[in-house]
Amino acid sequence: MLACIDMTEKIVKMRVFGMTCDDCVRAVTNGIKSKEGVIDVRVSLSDGSAVVRIDTDKVDPHELEVLPVFTKTRYRAQVREVADS
Repeated sequence: MLACIDMTEKIVKMRVFGMTCDDCVRAVTNGIKSKEGVIDVRVSLSDGSAVVRIDTDKVDPHELEVLPVFTKTRYRAQVREVADS
């Protein structure tokens, strides 16, 4: 008998502060992607935002705000919205 894997996905919209160039976008993207439970990341320099699809069984949306990319660098993040995917 196969076990059913029930993944709860959410879309997290975040405001990202401190990005000034494409290298910043790459750093923030890679920093977010490194977190287990992150499925997809889209970071926008022009909007100063990130849209992150996560598995809430593995990561809480607000944990994204305290990832090392936001606590050990000049970048900061704030969760603006959490919605079903």
